[in-house]
Amino acid sequence: MGAGPSDHLRLEGKRALVTGSSKGIGAEVARLFAKEGATVAINHRGGSPHGEPVLRSIKSSGGKAFVVHADVSDSSSVDAMFDEVEGKVGGLDILVNTAGLADPKLWSLRLEDTTLEMWKRVFAVDTFGTFLCVKGAARLMKRGSSIVNVASIPALVGDTDGLIYASAKGAVVSMTRMLAKMLAPKIRVNCMAFGSIETSWVGWLGEEQKRSYLSAIPLGRFGRPSEAASLALFLASDESSYITGQVVSLDGGEAPR
Repeated sequence: MGAGPSDHLRLEGKRALVTGSSKGIGAEVARLFAKEGATVAINHRGGSPHGEPVLRSIKSSGGKAFVVHADVSDSSSVDAMFDEVEGKVGGLDILVNTAGLADPKLWSLRLEDTTLEMWKRVFAVDTFGTFLCVKGAARLMKRGSSIVNVASIPALVGDTDGLIYASAKGAVVSMTRMLAKMLAPKIRVNCMAFGSIETSWVGWLGEEQKRSYLSAIPLGRFGRPSEAASLALFLASDESSYITGQVVSLDGGEAPR
């Protein structure tokens, strides 16, 4: 899905916001979008210098970007972020919701150790944060815009790890399908469902767990953040202009373990 040296820039003139883009998949998406011609708003909930390394790498390559700090789980913070984006670039063409709560203590919990407060923490970012950002983006978008959400394979097929995360992402899947109908034909809304992508969460796994995960992947390896970014680019670009309401899996053929 990548563009070659002689190809046109696939996002030239577009304005994009990538939430949670100071590291991991979000950072890869921000860098690729800027390389493809978009002006990218890099979002992180913390203050400086968060987001600055990604900003520097984009600008050093001749790309256009700026940092917007916001906690996606806080409605006032999200409203202020979209006001800032509007003030700087006048509107928005693309939103990619990669922000998510990462906490290794919540990954392999037994049911009896799982509390309602844990559910509230994860849903506040992964589910409610996605909703708040979609709502904020929609008021800035014109016809032909694109929203890309993020879910996970366990939300589709189940797993023994990550109960709360999978449930939060399951809500994002439903939200995507509903919003695609509600916002059509003005805005396309799709979702990427990730399998085992090699980001910081892999460090949560013991060696036996890693072997178990890899054994369930026919391609025999974890996915790369760059591959996730390529899928986001396709769904955000005009190449997918007849695709909406879809959940696209990126999982190496991963089967339920």
